[in-house]
Amino acid sequence: MTITHVVLFLFKEGIDPHLINNACNQVIALKQNCIHPVSDEPYIISFRGGKDNSPEGMQYGMTHAFVAEFKSAADRDYYVSKDPVHLALNQSIGQLIEKAQVVDFTDDVHV
Repeated sequence: MTITHVVLFLFKEGIDPHLINNACNQVIALKQNCIHPVSDEPYIISFRGGKDNSPEGMQYGMTHAFVAEFKSAADRDYYVSKDPVHLALNQSIGQLIEKAQVVDFTDDVHV
């Protein structure tokens, strides 16, 4: 079953917009740059994201959202805990981020 991985960021106040843009581009590039250790091919089904533009006012400070889809929980788990490209990116952009929130779900699983 497909796993959807949703990540929300609040970038620190005063960060240069060019640094934010570069960080966001690097996050989106994970789709091509993360390589599965067995197949030796990219394994993220889709990856998209951008700056919040919701008029609802329920962002609680979060400024950017990213959504990745994985073929399986095993792929998601590898990405989160072992993928060297993902882990290196977390280290490199971590100092730009004030707060992050992650929610994962499987379609049509409600209980």
